[in-house]
This record gives sequence, structure tokens and C-alpha cells, in this order.
Amino acid sequence: MVARDRPYSELLDSLRGKKVVIWTCNTCVKICFDIGGTGSAERLAAALRKDGIDVLGVFHTSASCIEEKVRGKYDEEVFGSADVVLSLTCSIGALCAKRVFDEDVLNPVATVGVGFVSEDGTIFVCVENGKGITVRKLTEAAEEKGLLCSPYA
Repeated sequence: MVARDRPYSELLDSLRGKKVVIWTCNTCVKICFDIGGTGSAERLAAALRKDGIDVLGVFHTSASCIEEKVRGKYDEEVFGSADVVLSLTCSIGALCAKRVFDEDVLNPVATVGVGFVSEDGTIFVCVENGKGITVRKLTEAAEEKGLLCSPYA
């Protein structure tokens, strides 16, 4: 389960003067308050372009933690022209993207831990404490770490 680690203004500052490809997946990072996923990535791309960032494209897969799926989305011309890949994925998805794309990867998304979505849509994170597993709302766990549970745009 994930949350974002900075406000939009800080993300914008870190991308100024760079050619950017946005990479995301449509599983956990989409479920977690639309921080990622195709729709969120497209909205972020539009906002970044409006603010002067050269976004070369938005690419996505169903699960960014499966190398074969990531490799299947690789476009050598686009990724080869990028200065940075902005990864709206969990930390494992960002590492997989780095491995496949062989480009600088910026991941402004923090992985809080493994978790699940309850039937009522509440997102929980599970924390092992040596005596068992504690289940907490992701919003509470993220807030304690200073993380944000909302999309960038």
C-alpha cells in the first residue's frame, strides 16, 4: 500500500528542464487513492505540460512488479529520449522499471507496506510486530509518516 511523498509543487521543481516519461501500473497504486494508474498519470501529465514540463508520454501496465509486463511496454525511441522516468508505482515497480528501462527513475511514491482493501473500500496496511500482524488504516499509517493519500492532479 502506497502514499505520495511530496506535494505537487516539489514534484514540479524536481522535473524542471527535463524530458519526462510517466510510468505507472493499474493495481495497488491505483487502488490507493488514485496516486497512480492510467487516469491519474494522464491527469498528472496534463498538469505538468501546462506547467512547462516536457512530458514525452504516459506508459502503463497492469502490474509494474512483473518484469515481462514492463518490458512489453518499452518503447526505445521514447524512453531513450527521456532524462527521467517518473514512476507512479510502489518501490518494487520503480525498481523493476529501472531494471528494464535502464533510465533514471524518480519515484515520488512511498511504499508503506503490504495490505488489502476491505469490502467497504477501506485500505488497510498490515504491520508485523514480532507478536503477530497489526492491521491499520493506510490513511493513519501514512499520516504518521508525513505522507499524502491523494493523487497529484
